[in-house]
Amino acid sequence: GGTYRTWRRGPKTAMHRFTCAAALVLLAGALVGAQKPFVGGYVLLSKVSRNGEIVGLPELQALADQASTLPVTRIWLSFFAPTLVYEPGSFTLEYARLNVSNTGDYGFADIRSAILKLQASGVEVFLSMGGWNYNCFPYMYARYSVGGYGTDTPNYWKIQQYGGGSLDGCTDKNQYCYVCEPPSENTSVVDFQIFPEPFHSDTWKQAMAYVAANASSTYPPAWNTDLVPGNLWTDNRTGIQTLVPGSPYYIEKGRDPYADLVYLAKDLGAAGIDIDYEEMWHADYFKYGPAGGPWVLPQTVYKYAAIVYDVMLNVKAIYPTLKVSTAAGAAGAWSTNWWGGNLKGLWFFAKQWYSETIDFMSTGANAGGINVMTYDLSDNPEFHECPSDGVCALDQQVQFYMATYANASIPANVGYEIGVPAYPAPDHDPSHQLPLTHDMLKSISLNVQPSYTSGFFWELFKPANSSGNADPTQVAQTICTIVLNNNRCSGTIPNVTAH
Repeated sequence: GGTYRTWRRGPKTAMHRFTCAAALVLLAGALVGAQKPFVGGYVLLSKVSRNGEIVGLPELQALADQASTLPVTRIWLSFFAPTLVYEPGSFTLEYARLNVSNTGDYGFADIRSAILKLQASGVEVFLSMGGWNYNCFPYMYARYSVGGYGTDTPNYWKIQQYGGGSLDGCTDKNQYCYVCEPPSENTSVVDFQIFPEPFHSDTWKQAMAYVAANASSTYPPAWNTDLVPGNLWTDNRTGIQTLVPGSPYYIEKGRDPYADLVYLAKDLGAAGIDIDYEEMWHADYFKYGPAGGPWVLPQTVYKYAAIVYDVMLNVKAIYPTLKVSTAAGAAGAWSTNWWGGNLKGLWFFAKQWYSETIDFMSTGANAGGINVMTYDLSDNPEFHECPSDGVCALDQQVQFYMATYANASIPANVGYEIGVPAYPAPDHDPSHQLPLTHDMLKSISLNVQPSYTSGFFWELFKPANSSGNADPTQVAQTICTIVLNNNRCSGTIPNVTAH
């Protein structure tokens, strides 16, 4: 089965605590946009099987071989590093940190061949930048997210278990209490990244100017020239020095990773790119508000908007037909008070202040979709994890969170997760997990999915792990029947076994 790192995608909240929601007006129909309906799934190319073999490329090849009958019309290849370097015409993934191959062209030709085969049969392929590990800054996430809100929070047990109950016990020697990944994953600092701010880039400079022109006068943008991937950084609040995750190679080469993702998509022949932004540590460190909350997260809205705008500029200049999608947090469009520990409200405020960025991804020719990660949710009452009284079951929470996007005038797509959720931790709080059972799939597909244009799931080869849970083929077929209702919907996801 999948490992904690392999499947972790979440909202994965450090502190998933909310105030009672105001009454929401559920929209009867989907918000109208130009987006063509799709059913999609992520494939984690760097997944390592139990015998240590990387099975991502054989899985992708199997998908390509069955392209004409797959019950999906969109596949995201994950995950490309936010500090990737790709020089157009180089035809190598050496500096993409995709981790599918460590020799030759690092998998470029094999992936391009599969992409062309899939797209010739009507299956769009997107390149996804980010994902959990490529957003996680162990020091910051430990101190300001997991350990930033007292001891009575969902993941504080990691500080108790690995740090002796003290944040000072969380050091680089234990990967800051293993807040990003558990010890079983054998990760090191090279496995983590942050989204960079490439100040030398002309398009990033334009993006900063765009953000500044529409920013709050109360909270002007404060860019972080000192937080440079691969460099040491000193936290002036604690005096602690730590290594910023990620590679500085893009700086050495004078390149902008957000431009290079577009160049790479063009050379691979991909239909789209995906920004999977989950830097909860950034929101928790740079927040404003009283000591006891609630807080606001404008600096993280600015950073996200700048990333998307930089991407937009490069799409228009380099590959004008490229689509852009984003993976959005479940609570991302919820506009009520934010109590820290997640990215609640990020997409709501991005839509309010920087509507061009959200609209580019959700309506019109370049729309790849705002794809909401309505999974890895919990019903633990101790941490106020149900968004409202009586809204605790998975289907109820999915309906609730999708409605917040509709109410924010953000066309969005429904997310599903196969098998054992990554959050709450399956080895710590399994009783409050909300897996996608057959009953939950049926309820969501009948009561939620029809109101939204498209649906997607994590992950194409993730095992259901229980006869009571829906498997990838069942989820794909169910979504397909609702949003497309064509011959594809009887197809299956191939079964690939590593040797």
